[in-house]
Amino acid sequence: MIKKIKPILITLALSAYIIFTFAFVNKKTDAMLVTGIDINIIDSLNTHFISDSEIKNLILKNHPDIIGKNASSIDKEKLESLINKIPSVRNTEVFASISGCLHLEIEQRKPIVRLLKGKGFYIDEEGKRMPLSSSYTSRVLVVSGHIKDKMIETELMPLVNFITKDEFWSSQINQIYVDSRGEYILIPRVGGQKIEMGKIDNFERKFSKLYALYKDGFSTVGWNKYKKINLKYENQIVCTKRH
Repeated sequence: MIKKIKPILITLALSAYIIFTFAFVNKKTDAMLVTGIDINIIDSLNTHFISDSEIKNLILKNHPDIIGKNASSIDKEKLESLINKIPSVRNTEVFASISGCLHLEIEQRKPIVRLLKGKGFYIDEEGKRMPLSSSYTSRVLVVSGHIKDKMIETELMPLVNFITKDEFWSSQINQIYVDSRGEYILIPRVGGQKIEMGKIDNFERKFSKLYALYKDGFSTVGWNKYKKINLKYENQIVCTKRH
């Protein structure tokens, strides 16, 4: 019987110790005064749309007395909400350490396309818009031409997502142009052809035809033989040679 009870007592003792330790640490953290602000921007693409100084200035502007305040008196959710209002920020986590430092873990949005409409803007992988930066230009797919707001979500983003998520096309297609008729023209990085897709309908099928041309045709005749490739027709590709 004693042998059976002993492991239970040890488990209970460990549980009580852990609970006491956490309670002690939390109490000590709550009683701690904020001595500084540490900002870590998670930016896997090194796009630099936001900076430590920008975040710190925003915090001090809205909470000028935050240094020296009791950590428990800071509304961390409100502070996270403030930072998340920045269009380039995807998510923010705020926590205080027992040393008195207020830590901010900030995840930056990842742009996948740049639209040259109005003043221009980026769209990230979640479909959220981001303003252009005066200090940094992200090297992403560029869209220009007659871009209407109603086509961005229904037509343009499905096409952009298809290109950017495909290893071959993301390395090959550099720009998209929308003409006055709402038809799409692709500009590749290599070869300099204009690839006329026409309307967005069945664009995946059109890319399949184009891939066959790249794989079987260009490997034989070279990349620079044609100045225009037309994918509008159902069962054929029409190529215009350079003069």
